[in-house]
Amino acid sequence: MIYLIDSNTFMTAARTFYSFDYGSKFWDFIKEQAKNNALASIDKVFEEINKGNDVLKDWANEEFSNYFLTTKEESIFQKYAELVRFAENQGNHYTRNAIDEFMKEDNADPWLIAYSLAKNKNYTIVTFEKANENRKNKIPIPNVCNYYKIKYCDLYEMLRNLNFRL
Repeated sequence: MIYLIDSNTFMTAARTFYSFDYGSKFWDFIKEQAKNNALASIDKVFEEINKGNDVLKDWANEEFSNYFLTTKEESIFQKYAELVRFAENQGNHYTRNAIDEFMKEDNADPWLIAYSLAKNKNYTIVTFEKANENRKNKIPIPNVCNYYKIKYCDLYEMLRNLNFRL
């Protein structure tokens, strides 16, 4: 299994419980697991991180840049197009704004899912988003994962599965 990490996982960890000033063991572990091909992320997540101006941006550029996988492949574009059609067909469930936000090209969420679908590997998407079929104003990653039968988990489950210890 390979974990694909969402932007909100990196950002939440960096800004709260694994802040760089005291959580270096966590960030070293993430990098080591990436070196071992246990986890990665995608270029769209890298772009979202680079919108900030903080220690996470520095770390991503200096320590982790080799582990953001490219989405610039035909098979991934095809799956992204499929996800755009999926979102468009959700008009009876989600608000127009939720659909538009999901389909923005710079939104990493559908690209994470498209990457997982295109690569046909045993990927698990790591996100702090929760499945919520009643939510109308956002299309949560887990809702789409459930539809496409893609595994997902939160950061803590990934850390337990990878035997992270403080």
